Amino acid sequence: MIEETIEQLICKVKSTQQQISALLDSVADEQDLLPDSGEWSFRYIAPHLATVDEECYLYRVEHFAAGEKPFFESYFNTGRDFSQYDLRESLHQWADTRQKMIDYVHLLPEESLSLTGTHEAFGTITILDVFRMMLDHDREHLQHLEQSIHRIKAKTPPDL
Repeated sequence: MIEETIEQLICKVKSTQQQISALLDSVADEQDLLPDSGEWSFRYIAPHLATVDEECYLYRVEHFAAGEKPFFESYFNTGRDFSQYDLRESLHQWADTRQKMIDYVHLLPEESLSLTGTHEAFGTITILDVFRMMLDHDREHLQHLEQSIHRIKAKTPPDL
């Protein structure tokens, strides 16, 4: 398997972010709609993504760059109450946080990308692995959003 470069990973996370943002923006006027019972409303997804980028991924990148050889536990924010957040404002926050992280990585010397830390579930990881985790997380949400929006549209009668 050919290793992806940081620039390739950055392009991919930018792309998935744009796709997710477009989907969420398309349902922003109905942000409290629950795709299915027990699922988050659309309002919850954008602040969840923004918070994960800031509290998990950016945090990890900064600790790698400091040369700390950090240990990371698994990160979850599923119990948080995002009901007071506006979907579109959260999308802007997510875009700002992700761009801040990308800008930060671009300022790092190349050798910083190979600094390691340890994740309780994944073992030894690098900044590149953090970007792979971001991409996987984005892709999960993208797939779920596409399916949810498709199910909602299938249930909605066409305009006459």
